[in-house]
Amino acid sequence: MMPESRRILPCFLSLVLALGFSHAQVSAQVSESLLFEIPADARAAALGGRIIADLQADMHSASNNVALLDSATERNLAIDFVDYFAGISLTTVNYAFKPGGQINGQVGARFQSFGKFQEMDADGSDLGTFSGSESILFSGWSYRLDSTWTLGAQGFFGMRSLDREVAGLLGMDFSIHGVWPQRSLAIGAAITSLGHQFGLKGNQPSGVLPKDLQFGITKGFRNAPFTLYLRAGHLENWDLAPAGTYDDLVDPLTGEILPNSSFKFGDQLMRHVGIGTSISLGPALSILAGFDYRRRKEMQASGRLGTNGLALGLNFASQRFRFRISRNTYHFAGSSTHFGIAFNPGVFSHQ
Repeated sequence: MMPESRRILPCFLSLVLALGFSHAQVSAQVSESLLFEIPADARAAALGGRIIADLQADMHSASNNVALLDSATERNLAIDFVDYFAGISLTTVNYAFKPGGQINGQVGARFQSFGKFQEMDADGSDLGTFSGSESILFSGWSYRLDSTWTLGAQGFFGMRSLDREVAGLLGMDFSIHGVWPQRSLAIGAAITSLGHQFGLKGNQPSGVLPKDLQFGITKGFRNAPFTLYLRAGHLENWDLAPAGTYDDLVDPLTGEILPNSSFKFGDQLMRHVGIGTSISLGPALSILAGFDYRRRKEMQASGRLGTNGLALGLNFASQRFRFRISRNTYHFAGSSTHFGIAFNPGVFSHQ
């Protein structure tokens, strides 16, 4: 490790952890936004959530973790689309460039539509329809400290709107990423959606955005065709379970106390965890599979789990384009579909 890296790396890591675990707030926290929670990248979604550590640079995942940019992504454009539920959709577009030296940058946009809603007055009369959406513009930079470590910082601003209710968004993401190619090992940490919402019109509240402190580790194997991915999210808050999850129950007929049989520590731990594996079938094709425990537990209905939390996907490439598609089961009643494409727009100008 270079002397410069020895000084900067501990300071930056301390900053990420301090921002992640800090609970000092000057205003209330606003509601969680799907714009920051739904993984737009099909590959990340298929591997159990966002990718915090990876063995190669990745344009799609860089929209949420700018430290995954390097010179291999220069002048590449990535487009991701998610068909969620009930008319909800999410689109992300980002373009990578290299100003020079050890710095890589990107600019992009993320837009989420909640579809159309029927508006009624107090008497039940139909007043037509209205729409809701969330959108941000972002710009990020990664700095390569040495052959192993990369630091990332990204700023964003945008707005939330629901009919005539409008709020502004402003914030930052910070990330750190290390890769050891000879060991087929990568680790990373990030603090994302660190920012504030400003009520601009109507009754939209002002307050702190829910942040997400994340850690990831990825391990490949020299003589095996698969790679393992482990991600831990929302580490700033240990207990992610809804209130009452671990309370004892009361028999409505006898009044008898029924002890809760949940393994509390294990359940709390696993609600942070997403796991996945990528199986390579060649240089241009891989199969993806992942599992998100929190999604499985929180999206069950009347005890029905089905395949909640499971995801499957494909990552494949042609001569000029790279594609990825995945299917995520959120609920027994439906799944989300994620699709992504990446390419270098410059190849068309040379034809």
